[in-house]
Amino acid sequence: MPNLKQQSKINQRKKKNDDSSNVIKPKLSEEDKNDPNIKCANDLWVDLKKRVASDPTFAELPDKEKVEIFQNGENKIYKEFYNTYPIVCRYMICMGQFSNIAFKRFLEKCKNMEKTLSKEDKEEQWVMRQADYVRYLWEAYQKNRFDINEAKYVWKHAYETLSKELKDFKNMHDKTEEKLKAEEKYNKSALVKELVKRVANGDQKLSGDSEQHLIKGLKARVAHQRRRKLLDSIKNLPRIPPTRICRGSVKETTN
Repeated sequence: MPNLKQQSKINQRKKKNDDSSNVIKPKLSEEDKNDPNIKCANDLWVDLKKRVASDPTFAELPDKEKVEIFQNGENKIYKEFYNTYPIVCRYMICMGQFSNIAFKRFLEKCKNMEKTLSKEDKEEQWVMRQADYVRYLWEAYQKNRFDINEAKYVWKHAYETLSKELKDFKNMHDKTEEKLKAEEKYNKSALVKELVKRVANGDQKLSGDSEQHLIKGLKARVAHQRRRKLLDSIKNLPRIPPTRICRGSVKETTN
């Protein structure tokens, strides 16, 4: 039976083994290979490697330009795939990292997401699943053993980064909406003035119906302004005393 010192060393070795894992890299089954998501990911991965091999300058491009090449390319499926799995494509296109096993694990985790969640919970679950893929990808690239605590740190760092990105995006979206609402009246007025100016100068061509509609609207506006001016001028006229007092016209005063 080991003494206390020996038992302590055994426990330390056991804990170290518990905190480490062998990298399991099973091969994809034929069913997995026929999965449209996995197939599209592999098509994009092959296309990317061919592009890098034929054009070494691709690796030096900014990340935004790399993404735009695939999003605006002839294969529209890549754009749809990127919109559906942005974290997978971001690591693939911008960092040159992809793993079928990591992607498969990610897809299986996404299937377990509840469909009855609130909007806030769905956003939270979405961020967590993206962090899952970052961790799975990191694990897939480890050659031998890795510390589970390191894997947890990778997940935590990815989760915090993605949460901040989502929060910043929502704040930017809200501020943009408020700005557009504040400028809505000014923008409409400016657009109308610009349109009238272009029509008057002959720079803007309108259809017959559109031109008649515009003229009708302008005439109504002018008539409205004239009525307002007329009413204002009447209000400012001095009051003229009546030349005749009839019953009911004014109240009789008694001394």
